[in-house]
Amino acid sequence: MLLLVISVLLAFNYGSLKLRVAFAHGQIDVFDSMRSKAMNGTPAQAAGYLEYAANYYPSGTKQVPGSRLDVIVETARSNAVREIIGYLRQKTGKDFGDEAQKWIEALKADTPAKVQ
Repeated sequence: MLLLVISVLLAFNYGSLKLRVAFAHGQIDVFDSMRSKAMNGTPAQAAGYLEYAANYYPSGTKQVPGSRLDVIVETARSNAVREIIGYLRQKTGKDFGDEAQKWIEALKADTPAKVQ
């Protein structure tokens, strides 16, 4: 009986870990995709990709906060955000610092409203 309980717990833990790893992989893929699209877009488009990467499932929503997987995911996010901001600095000649939100707000303010 004890062996059965241990087997069930191990199977549950393995399944849970496998799911969290799949979530982490998916999140990192999204960050890579946003970075790649930003590098091939206009500054306004890049700001949109920056916003998506910076806000996509924040820490603790798909991963256990502070876990190794959370650290890996958040490192990938900050790398993508840093690279997009570097691209925006180069393309716009402006510097709004290292915070994604400042870039997003500044470039939204520079984008003319669409006429419908």
